[in-house]
Formats: sequence, structure tokens, C-alpha cells
Amino acid sequence: MTMSRSTALPVVSPDSRNPENDAEGSPAVPTIPSRDREPVGRAPLPVWTRFLPAGRVVVREGDPGSSMFVILEGRVGVYREPAGAQARMVGQLSGGHFFGEMALMTKCPRTASVVTMERTVLRELSRTGLVLMGARHGLEAPVVEMRCRERLLEDALRSSPLLAALSPELWTQLGSALVPCSIGAGETLLTRGLPGEALYILLRGRCGVFHTHADGRVTPYPDMEEGAIFGEVSLLRGRLATATVKTLTPCTLLRLDRDVFRKFFWGQAEIRRALVSLGLERMHRTMDVIVNPSE
Repeated sequence: MTMSRSTALPVVSPDSRNPENDAEGSPAVPTIPSRDREPVGRAPLPVWTRFLPAGRVVVREGDPGSSMFVILEGRVGVYREPAGAQARMVGQLSGGHFFGEMALMTKCPRTASVVTMERTVLRELSRTGLVLMGARHGLEAPVVEMRCRERLLEDALRSSPLLAALSPELWTQLGSALVPCSIGAGETLLTRGLPGEALYILLRGRCGVFHTHADGRVTPYPDMEEGAIFGEVSLLRGRLATATVKTLTPCTLLRLDRDVFRKFFWGQAEIRRALVSLGLERMHRTMDVIVNPSE
């Protein structure tokens, strides 16, 4: 979910807000409404204006989405709901900003929940609506696509110390090569003993990792969560995958195909050093499992 006008979303603590300072005296929404509060329904037309009271769920993290929203008046809170953790507010948006374009452009599930913090007027745009009305709001398709990609990269940088250490110049190049994808639960992304086709960065969801021994026994590794990177061994060395990776929940990932990596990034010493370090750590872990299978 990309936020317009800024590539960085300000972090706001819900507890630090004073309701008396809110516009029109409407109290800030301290936590996201419970799951029994349904988001707004699908708009009946490609361009639709919504007049919403405070506390209304506009979109819910993890839900499918086929539209984006422009804030004409009012203010909304943006929430993350990590699995097994309490929802937290990560920022606020007001008039002129937009949100929801990631689901529209990538067909991935919503990556955050949005709740109105006061009486708010939104203009909802489907893909057709974006073509019809986007220019009026400064939302030509190339601008929306750029913001969407920026947000995907921000998510990856924020959740992975390894990636955050890369130079901005390298991230600019990676941004044009990484492809967002949405994978359902129970899908196999890497299979031990088979060549890997891509490097993956896990943005949302959880993946299971396990090693199958020669006698058929299976040893699980710790699950991979947001920020995890995998597939680097096959990408760098052309070796077979050393573990099997399956999605345990629906996942949103960034994918870098092996052929693209070898064509455009093989000569980048900075990214190769980072991935080699990660690969060596994974190989040592695999050797420990093979040598000490009962541990």
C-alpha cells in the first residue's frame, strides 16, 4: 500500500494522540475495529465517492482488492496486523493522499488495513476509473506504478537488515527487476534437490522450511517470516536447493528471476557479498542438520 506525496510513512503511536486535538473533535481510532466490522463493499461504478463516518474500516489487510482510494476530505489511520500480534498504527493519511493501489496494480492482497479517524470523503477508483479520472487527481498510471514499487521496496528494506545495508543506487536497479507475486497457502517455492529458479523476498505471510534426510525423515527449520530472503544458493552457485520451502499462509513476495539476476546483477559485488554471506549461513545450518539429525 503506497502513500502518495511521500516515500516514507510516518510512524505514529496511537497512545500519543490527544483526541481533543483531532479535527472536528472526533477521537482518534485507538485500535483497529474487530474482525466482525466488515470493510466497505465493492463500489457499483468505476468511479465512486464514499462519505464515511469515523471508525469505518475501508480496507482490511489480507483481503483481495480491485480498487484504490483518494482522500478528498478527512483523515485515515493505517494499521498493520501481523499474524499472532496486536494490530498497530503505522501512520496517518489526509486530504490529497491515496492508498490501496498495491492491490490494484499487483493483484496481491491488501498489505495494510485502513480506518477512518474522522468523517472522511473518499473517491474510489477501479482500474477503469483510474484511466477515466486518474489525471484529475495526479494519478496517471506511471505515477501509481512508481509509488507502488517504492512501497514494495520500502517494505523489503524495513523488514530485512541485510537488504537495508545495500546502497540506494543498487536498490534503484533492483526496483525495476523485482516482481511482486501473491502465493496461496500450501504452495512449494523451493524443493530440496532441485534447481531454484529465483530469489524470493517475503513481504507478508509465513513459510515453512524443512530438510528431508536420506532415510526419509524430515527435520523442520524455524519458519520464515516477513523480511526473509531465500533461494540465494541456487541463484549464486547454480546448485540444487538445500531445503524445501512451502507457504504456510497466503504470502506476498518479491521475486528476482535467476536469468535476470545473472544478466543484470552478477557483476554487482555488493549484492553478491550480501547473498554469499546469507548462503554460507544457510549451508552451515544445513550441515548441522545432516550431521546432528536428532537435534
